[in-house]
Amino acid sequence: MERRSSSGAGSCLGLLAVAVVSTSVILVSYRLHRRLEADLRVMILGEGDGAADQGRRRTKKNKKVRFAADVAEPSSSREEYRRRRASTAAAVTRAR
Repeated sequence: MERRSSSGAGSCLGLLAVAVVSTSVILVSYRLHRRLEADLRVMILGEGDGAADQGRRRTKKNKKVRFAADVAEPSSSREEYRRRRASTAAAVTRAR
């Protein structure tokens, strides 16, 4: 009488099959629940209200920018700006 030691491999495959089946059941039930919930939401809100609500969510409002009265207008000359920045940076390094 010989004993087979392959029962470990069979139980591992069995556990793997159970894990795959249970994961599939969970995913299918989740998708079904989401679909039924969406259908119920449309029935409660009505098709016109739900579509208008979704359209409102998707449109972005343009924000208006208002500057303070004392904001200085930047000069159009980049060289002048860089010259000023370089002179202030040089003054700071000399002070150290």
